[in-house]
Amino acid sequence: MNRNRYSYLKKIPHLGQRIIKTGIAVFICLVIYWLRGFQGLVTQSTVAAIICIQPYRNDSIQTSLNRIIGTLLGAGWAVLFLETLVLLQKHDIRPNIILVYIMMGLGVILTLYSTVVIKKTDAASLAAIVFICIVAVYPDYEMPFVTTLNRIIDTVIGIVVAAFVNSLSLPRRKHKEYLFFIRAQYLVPDRFSHAPSNVLVILNRLYEEGAKVCLVSKWVPAFMIEQMGIMNVNVPVIVMDGAALYDIPNHQYIHVLPMEKTTARFLREFIKEMGLCYAAGSVRARSLMVYRGGKINEAEKLEYELMKYSSHRNYIEGEFTDEDQICYIRIIDTDDKIEELEQRLSTLLSKNLFRMVKRSQHRLEGYSGLYFYNPQATVERGQVALARYIEEKENIEIIPVDMTDKDEYVSENEAIVLLNKVRSIYEPVYLPWKS
Repeated sequence: MNRNRYSYLKKIPHLGQRIIKTGIAVFICLVIYWLRGFQGLVTQSTVAAIICIQPYRNDSIQTSLNRIIGTLLGAGWAVLFLETLVLLQKHDIRPNIILVYIMMGLGVILTLYSTVVIKKTDAASLAAIVFICIVAVYPDYEMPFVTTLNRIIDTVIGIVVAAFVNSLSLPRRKHKEYLFFIRAQYLVPDRFSHAPSNVLVILNRLYEEGAKVCLVSKWVPAFMIEQMGIMNVNVPVIVMDGAALYDIPNHQYIHVLPMEKTTARFLREFIKEMGLCYAAGSVRARSLMVYRGGKINEAEKLEYELMKYSSHRNYIEGEFTDEDQICYIRIIDTDDKIEELEQRLSTLLSKNLFRMVKRSQHRLEGYSGLYFYNPQATVERGQVALARYIEEKENIEIIPVDMTDKDEYVSENEAIVLLNKVRSIYEPVYLPWKS
């Protein structure tokens, strides 16, 4: 088991394959335009290529077929529109230009709605672009079918070029020995929020490609599962700030580092004497039991209402027993009460009886949380425990993925940049002559 040199990742975004492929596709469209003797509309083919380039090769063929269908659909409505105008002119009827523009707007609506009807919404934008590019020449047109055919040819050129470029990729080598650790707080705003869909798409792609990505959470598994939804996770996750490892697919804890029973009982009685509400998380068999004591306050009520139906935790009114493995004890209350409790317990920290962490509470202004763990229960120790668990089958190299200047969620874009950098480390371009 090794500690890797990638202890952090630089913040500058890397040059992704999609950007490079888009530039190559546009270049090829321009060359084809030159080879055709500058015949056709090069903007049509290049726009189609830009729209159709996908970040993943597996999406290319299906997307290309969908967009060819969308092109034909947009062109079909355009021909109908222009032929209608030709028919009106044959009867010496020349519509007011505003009326024509209204008809164009309705044509865009019909084109987009048609993609919904035939369940090809992936092609909606291109279909609308093809439609408007053809009809926008009004009144400077002569032969609607010829005009439309030329537009179709140029658009299909762009789609085919995009499909071809998407099918190509530089040789890559997967580092299956790498074990990445990413804090969940980098990917999702707070424990009550859901991760953005684009973030989940990239994360699941990493799992599908075989990358070992361990998510690290301050909270219990129920929060992570709610935040991330259905994941193709292939390694256990670190939960409760390092106090346990949880195997999501098998719904079981594979490693727990509980508090000493005497310490847990002492904290419980101390908190009760101060008249505060507390929660104690205990792992028993495959489940997390959350014991609650004291009069419930606004903060505790919010969490209880959100999580009481979760299948990954059970709330119990009453005191924990000697058979329980207490992973954490938590108090959420007003800032002044938490500060008082923190000061009264700070003198005990030197005795190394517990690890105490203070956290602000999202969505609850004026409330803080105080969390107690086994002093040995840390994220770093959880990383080592997981590496040892996996290393029974293969060699593992630990790669913590940290933000350089932030320790919390910044934005969806930052989360995507972080995951893309993980992918570039896991599956870098492989050049044989440099190996």
